[in-house]
Amino acid sequence: MTDKVSAEVGGPVKVDAAFDAVKSACSIRCIEVVRMEEPRPTILAVELTGATRKWHLYIDCDEARLRLPWVATQPPTSPLAHVSYSGAVCIDDGQGLSLDPSRPVEIVAHAALKAYDLLEKSAVDAASGYVEFFNELEGYWLHLPGSLRSRAYFEVDGKSRMVKGFVNSRLKTPNWYFVEPDADQPWDVRQEKLAGQRALYVHLGALELPPAKPDKLTPAFIEAVHQRLTLEQLKLWDQLLGPSKNSPKTLVLLVSVPRQAGGLSLVAAVFGARAGGIDKSAPVTPLTMRRHAPHYMRERGGASLELFGKHVAVLGAGAVGCVVVDTLAAAGVGKLTVVDYDEYSADNVFRHLLEPLYIDTPKPFGLNFALERRYPGLRITPVTSTAQEWWKTADLRHYDGIVFAFGAPSVERSFSRVLKGRQHDIPVVFTWLEAMDLGGHSVLMWTKGEGCLDCAYRDDEGLPSQASRTSFLEPNQPVTRNLTGCAGAFVPFGPIQARKTGLLAAEHLLSVMTSVAAGDEAPKPSYRFWAGDGTAATEHGLRTAPWFQTARTTSFEEATRMVFGRPCRHCRTPKDPSA
Repeated sequence: MTDKVSAEVGGPVKVDAAFDAVKSACSIRCIEVVRMEEPRPTILAVELTGATRKWHLYIDCDEARLRLPWVATQPPTSPLAHVSYSGAVCIDDGQGLSLDPSRPVEIVAHAALKAYDLLEKSAVDAASGYVEFFNELEGYWLHLPGSLRSRAYFEVDGKSRMVKGFVNSRLKTPNWYFVEPDADQPWDVRQEKLAGQRALYVHLGALELPPAKPDKLTPAFIEAVHQRLTLEQLKLWDQLLGPSKNSPKTLVLLVSVPRQAGGLSLVAAVFGARAGGIDKSAPVTPLTMRRHAPHYMRERGGASLELFGKHVAVLGAGAVGCVVVDTLAAAGVGKLTVVDYDEYSADNVFRHLLEPLYIDTPKPFGLNFALERRYPGLRITPVTSTAQEWWKTADLRHYDGIVFAFGAPSVERSFSRVLKGRQHDIPVVFTWLEAMDLGGHSVLMWTKGEGCLDCAYRDDEGLPSQASRTSFLEPNQPVTRNLTGCAGAFVPFGPIQARKTGLLAAEHLLSVMTSVAAGDEAPKPSYRFWAGDGTAATEHGLRTAPWFQTARTTSFEEATRMVFGRPCRHCRTPKDPSA
């Protein structure tokens, strides 16, 4: 019973059985395999003969975390792509990996062949110029002896320049930080009151190979970089060493090189200088850079770089609006103006993204403080006034989109009318949440052309109506509740429903900002929605409109035709009298 459970959760594999599986898999591909003496009882050691050389593989058969087992080879005498300084073979990044824990010996065999194929390709790469190795340079640099993790807060853009370095030597493992000379210091640097140190960032077309085991990084590496510097870079080098050339210095050199796969690799080293030159007696410490620059973190985190230059105004920073703001920021929008005159209160905590520490703070300021720290490069302009006051000085030329998240139809309809017909054409989203668990809505219009929020306020005959055709509730029903009397009345919106609606509205705006900008479609109005099950609303005696049931089987395209199929009197194009 114990063995069965162990196998089901990915328990240890007997080495003998694993070798049989490896031998069987190799025989299918006519690969000669010889078992070697195991360094440990749980390690399978085999020699596989390839086209380039004989590979000694060491495979961990004690892997129990439902991932491919650790595989290593003898540390190569010259660096190889996907092989660390100590010989570990990077056989898989784990993305999309699905393993059957009931077939452990086959997993070992799969790992062995995967490592073999990778090593063969790496040997060919080494013989043909190390293209793939330099694609993976940063991974190799990480495992060099004494390598320290560091943070680069400047953009690695191939433009050589002086940067400012800071080191926190009070930690058990020292940390380095690098920023532009005139940039704000990272919080860690300010907190520890670290002194600045000179550092130089240079970009080269190529780089010498780093050391292979057992060699270490030495001043010869710094000298090799120095020999490759251009005249302009040599001027920067003189700035790095500084005017005082007699006393010993600790300096940092950061180097980027192109990756054929795209982008730039960045490595760095701390070295000593004395008497105007490299101190060949001082140790050299490799630094593995972790990039904290906005553009890199955005691309690495999945945010759009194309949206970085966009500016969106979000009016209303409540339960729905805060989700819109957060989603737009996470998607990559670089500048947001957030308008709301309300303060964050204890009533908001369970359906708002802000923490309780922001209670009694104006919501726009709270989002500014919280999100600018969360999303590097984001700039939020908080406006603590009503939307009407903001509108008095708003210039649509500065915005790429607007979202109204008030949930106040009268105010939103008035804005729809004043926005219509503006010279600068931008998308405008109106979003609101239905009570309880009924659903949420997002109506998108453009400031020019036909289609507006008023188009939804018509009956089946197309005549103006006080109630929206998109409402899930029958009109004229009280939906507010209170726990402390009339002064504490509120509409029972749910936090999950608010998040869902905020996401709907943000995605609605982002979809047209990207597709229209790319020329994939022309600006046109649209309507999106989601309909809940309505159980809670029914329990509270609320009556739903026919559209609530119909919406469940209606596509966004059909709903859009229902709302905007015929423009209303507020947005229709006047007929030409001469026609």
